[in-house]
Amino acid sequence: MEAYRSWMQIQTATDAMMCRGFSITLTGSAWCWYHQLKPNSIGSFVELSRSFLTQFISGKKSRKPNTHLFTIKQELKESLKDYIARFNEKALQVEGYDDKMMLSAMFSGLKEKKFAFSIGKNPPKTLAELITKAQKYTNDNEFSNARKNVQVTEPTGKEKRPRNEEPQMPSKGPDDRAPHDRHLRRKSEGKFHSYTPLNTSTEHILLDIRGHKLLN
Repeated sequence: MEAYRSWMQIQTATDAMMCRGFSITLTGSAWCWYHQLKPNSIGSFVELSRSFLTQFISGKKSRKPNTHLFTIKQELKESLKDYIARFNEKALQVEGYDDKMMLSAMFSGLKEKKFAFSIGKNPPKTLAELITKAQKYTNDNEFSNARKNVQVTEPTGKEKRPRNEEPQMPSKGPDDRAPHDRHLRRKSEGKFHSYTPLNTSTEHILLDIRGHKLLN
């Protein structure tokens, strides 16, 4: 009703225009009530307003006293962000509150000790300042938690090798090769140009190894 009156006054509407245009804003039971009015039963918009409010006064929500703000407390597992949103929603149901009272009530209902301690050093002077600091505190916590989660999921480089995976043996150096491999390597390198002198004759050596089948 107040919103309609203010809008029509801005449009410089006459009293009769306000009475006739009022039905356009109505729906449901309010629309039915308007069209059941007896002809010529309303002489002015003041009478129309009074009749309307009398008919629907029972549907008006009663507003709570401003002391109700101090009963709004942050719950045990409720985040700071959710608490502020719930506090602002409940504050709309309170009648006659001001900024200082809301600031005092919201601060007294805080259960977030770290946040309360951080703003206790430099208390906010307005409700808007308190909400701004609360949002910054919440964003910092969310960013910090996100970084911790990333660090936990990152590989550390020391994961255990699966059981079915065979450990890789270190590659062998040149001195760890088998004797046969060393013999082939030396053979592939070519003939020697100098030899150690023999301490016996060639004929004696051939006679000595003939019985061992070392010669083809």
